[in-house]
Amino acid sequence: MICERCRKEATNGAHMCPHCGAPLRPSRGQSGSAAMRQGRTYEPTPVYQPPVDPENVLQDTLSGSRYHASENPSRQQRERRAQPARSQSRRHVSRHARAAVTAKQGKNAMNRSVNTAMLIAVLLCILMIAAVALFIVAIRTTPGHMFLMNAVQGDEEKEAKVVVMIGEEAAAKTLWKIGTDLIDQGYIDRSIETYQRAYEMYPDIDGLYEYLLMLAEAYEAGGRMSDAEGVYHQLYTQVDKKNPMAYRYAISIMMDQERLFEATDLMKLAFENTGEMSFKSQRDQLVPQAPTASLSAGQYKIDQVTELLSPQGYDIYYLINDTESELPEGGRLYTDPIKMPEGTYNIRAVCVSTALISDEVTIKYTISLPSPGAPKARLAPGEYDRQQRVYLYAVDENGKQSTLEKEKLTVYYTIDGTVPNSDSPIYTNEGILLPGGRVKLRAVSVNEHGKVSNELLMEYRINVKFKNFFRDTEDQFKNFTVGKTTYEQFRKTYGAGEAEEIADSNVISGKAIKVTYDWGEARFVKDGEGLYYVRTNASSMTGPRNSKVGMELDDLTALFRDMGQVANAKGNRSLYWDEYTGAGKYWKETDELARVEYTYLREDGGETLLTYRIKNGKVVEISMMISGGEV
Repeated sequence: MICERCRKEATNGAHMCPHCGAPLRPSRGQSGSAAMRQGRTYEPTPVYQPPVDPENVLQDTLSGSRYHASENPSRQQRERRAQPARSQSRRHVSRHARAAVTAKQGKNAMNRSVNTAMLIAVLLCILMIAAVALFIVAIRTTPGHMFLMNAVQGDEEKEAKVVVMIGEEAAAKTLWKIGTDLIDQGYIDRSIETYQRAYEMYPDIDGLYEYLLMLAEAYEAGGRMSDAEGVYHQLYTQVDKKNPMAYRYAISIMMDQERLFEATDLMKLAFENTGEMSFKSQRDQLVPQAPTASLSAGQYKIDQVTELLSPQGYDIYYLINDTESELPEGGRLYTDPIKMPEGTYNIRAVCVSTALISDEVTIKYTISLPSPGAPKARLAPGEYDRQQRVYLYAVDENGKQSTLEKEKLTVYYTIDGTVPNSDSPIYTNEGILLPGGRVKLRAVSVNEHGKVSNELLMEYRINVKFKNFFRDTEDQFKNFTVGKTTYEQFRKTYGAGEAEEIADSNVISGKAIKVTYDWGEARFVKDGEGLYYVRTNASSMTGPRNSKVGMELDDLTALFRDMGQVANAKGNRSLYWDEYTGAGKYWKETDELARVEYTYLREDGGETLLTYRIKNGKVVEISMMISGGEV
């Protein structure tokens, strides 16, 4: 740009000439025809005064000699204009000063605009940083969580977004804190709702035990005792069985509601799970003491008697060898001492007061009576050519020979082949006379406690004459045969009698003909199958082996096999027994009446029974009957 004053070139964009200090302006118009075409008038070139030192102009400006262009100049201004040379000079100087000031002001204005923009940008950055920091604080810190969760309370949609943003665990912890603040302010129902939401949101939170205690306490504060007890139950059954707090609070509720049975049961459970002696002490002050027994539990070798005792005089209910029934409901009231013969006794008992039941006590007894040793025989087993008598003895606990009396033993024996029992003969010091033939001596000892020993078995062969067992194929009546003689054949000898048709289960067809005589009766299978039963009291009839009515008892038993076994305590005597052939028995009915029976096991599977009725030691009736098999 060319300075209009000194016509020297100045740097483009400068506002004042660096050579003379005049303000620099672009050309304001055109001259000549160009100006006329544009409708502009020619503007004469301004007349400039000698160069003025810019520093002086600036100094004058700053000291107050500023030119003010005004349409209504003051008097002092008009007077200054009246002084030609001086006024012109000053006007010229003021113009330059104003130009300098204007330039300075423009530059300052520009600088101020730049500074304002920068300031705004900085402020915006600060605001953005503050917003980010605030967001981080809101999602990362506990106060921020509190602010967010409080801000969205009641709005499920917004709350869900906050939970996603800060996480379920953090949201749950915050809700637990909010619930605590609410209950401190007296808002119990809102506090419970907040606690419940917190638990449902994140049930696996660390410190769950303490949080659920807070919920239970809120329930109690709201009078919801059942809900509070439910939470306590969850705590001591699922969360932490060893923590005593939930037990105490639950017991307190039960005691306040006078639920003593439940409270004492929980005290017992609490003591077992936590080991806290306070629970045991508390319970001992309430429940009755357990019953005791006069006889210590254990094993005994003789019959025993025990008594059950209540230290406080309460009723006692007990059970013996019953592990399923409940006490006291399923037990029986104790009134008398308990007698215990041999066996095992598991006694369960409780004491019962008007309100509570004691702990159950179990007392076990084992009554194991000593078993005696089997009796010993002085006669060795083997074969002998004459009758022998066998003597028995006992052995003491040291294995030494002793008497039966000293060892308090009773010996039951048989020589008829049957197993000895309490219906068998009792051994005496007279010994046992062995009959002819093959003999099995069997004996057992029974001690004072009723314990039975093992069996003694001795086998002998006595080579002397002896009678055979009864067999119906060989032993029959003289004039007829049971099992073969028909009614027609029988009638020819004894007459028709009084015949009638009867039903009888002893024959296969179930139908029979009963013929009655003055000496007895006979029965035949219908349709002529033969005689199967006869009974007679006639002395004229001859029975098997020439036995007759009126015969002495000893003479009768001498006709058949008799092992010589003595009668038992009831007066009964076994004559013989063979598992393949049959048996012979003497049965005492009264002091006057008895019977002798011989049984034969038939080859067809049936059996034949020969019976002699005895009165005052003599035979008064003979009968024989076939049953089963092919009859």
